[in-house]
Amino acid sequence: MLLPVAPFTETPGTFVNAEGRVQSFHAVVKPLGETRPARKVLRVLANLLGLQGFEYESAQEVLAAARGADAGQAMVQGALNNATNASIRMGEQAGTPVTASIYQVDGIVRRAPSLQLTADARVATEVAA
Repeated sequence: MLLPVAPFTETPGTFVNAEGRVQSFHAVVKPLGETRPARKVLRVLANLLGLQGFEYESAQEVLAAARGADAGQAMVQGALNNATNASIRMGEQAGTPVTASIYQVDGIVRRAPSLQLTADARVATEVAA
């Protein structure tokens, strides 16, 4: 099954970066065709399944709920962060790390012929070869 979810470039949202800082962004372009932000698609599915907690109408409401009851309230320390206690074991089997440019790994950008012709993309391609 394919869901009509718009990519991040076509929807507003908020994420928590590696430093634990909340960063919001706006849509760059209008969604293509019948696609919708993921939160809207998930809300419809949750409503069909009778699930609670998916009543939000906008990205701002979701952000306010994540921050606390008051949208202006300071974020609760540790409520949204990328902290982990997981350990990473690197042995001989791990191999050599591979470096890739954004032009090679991003699902949208790697399909843009104009970006693949840039100097940065050519350098990344030459290094990978």
